[in-house]
Amino acid sequence: MGKVIDFIKSNIMIIFLVIIVVAFVSFYIIKDEFNRKTTYTVVQGQIEHAEESNLYLIKKETIIDYDKSQPITAIVEQGKRASKYEAVAIYQNASYDDYLKQIDDIDKQLQTLVKDLPITYSADISNIEQKILKYSSDVQNTTSYLKMQEYKTKLDELAYRKIVVLSNSSPDSSAIRDLVTKREELVKLSKLSDNNIFAPVSGVVAYKIDSIEGKYNFNTVERMSAKDFENIIGTYDNNSVSEFGIKIIDNFSAYLLVKTQNKDNEQYINIGRTYKIRISDLENKTLNARLKVNIKDGEYNYSLFEIDNEIDDILDYRKLSCEVVWKTDSGMAIPLNSIHEDEIMHYKYVLMVYGTDYVKIPIRIITQSDSIAIVENVDKEEYKKYDLDDSFKLELYDELIIEQ
Repeated sequence: MGKVIDFIKSNIMIIFLVIIVVAFVSFYIIKDEFNRKTTYTVVQGQIEHAEESNLYLIKKETIIDYDKSQPITAIVEQGKRASKYEAVAIYQNASYDDYLKQIDDIDKQLQTLVKDLPITYSADISNIEQKILKYSSDVQNTTSYLKMQEYKTKLDELAYRKIVVLSNSSPDSSAIRDLVTKREELVKLSKLSDNNIFAPVSGVVAYKIDSIEGKYNFNTVERMSAKDFENIIGTYDNNSVSEFGIKIIDNFSAYLLVKTQNKDNEQYINIGRTYKIRISDLENKTLNARLKVNIKDGEYNYSLFEIDNEIDDILDYRKLSCEVVWKTDSGMAIPLNSIHEDEIMHYKYVLMVYGTDYVKIPIRIITQSDSIAIVENVDKEEYKKYDLDDSFKLELYDELIIEQ
């Protein structure tokens, strides 16, 4: 015993250092073990089974035949809707020049007469003048002949609207009222003259053609084969024609053709079901389209969707990048590194924080991505099978232990 005491006394510093080293090592081991564990709060989330591709817009288009030897002026703007038999453009011939001269003469007389009216800048007048300033600026910055014509038409309409608003403050049977009536009659007669180019059908007016119009029979698209769909894709991909013309596009009915690979999402493809399609090229604008045809050919699926709404702002396109959302699963979202597997019973479970301890809760994975899973609780029979306390269920805002 004395020798032991003597040894301790003679080696006190060494022993002290060893104790300190062991303490530090133990501290860092415990700290490391602690740091490996963090918590995650269960939230409501969703996982989309989506696939990137291109969509090809198959439209019902009617080209308007007109005398291309004569210059024309657009009456209905690009992208605006026209009714059946409505005048969409007019020939710039002698008859049109005479009409413009009469309108110009009336407008000059009106401008002179309205100068004598009381200056009252109502909200309507102020709004019109702001638009006139905007279009005046736009027309100076464009090099497109068609755009120039559109802006000129807008400026003429706004100038006349301003005159009409001002004339409403003049007495009945005044010279201003008479001139306004005369002008309206001239405009009405002009819209009915043979000098106009009329829409044979209703729809959205476009002034650019690319030779694909009418290449495929819109009424037989749903009966096409995979080879037909591949021909459409090839034609759209390789076409570069763009020239001036007039056509009417049906904005209530169109098809979206999408080519995807046969892989995991094939199980979610069902004819007649409506799917979300996000347009990547248009700030992820979302369309709802009904699947009409799906043809599996080799390693590819050719899916034909029908769309009858929300299509006015995509009618000017043939091809767009998109993402088809085949299925969306919603529920309790948790990270994959919070899910464990029992090595004996082979079931999935999570460790829920319960006070200063944790509880093992079995779960069923509905679907998962690379990092997240949507899960649900198992039924009571499975709790009994795994010999676990079924009074604990996973719920939103529970905290789980995560292994880093």
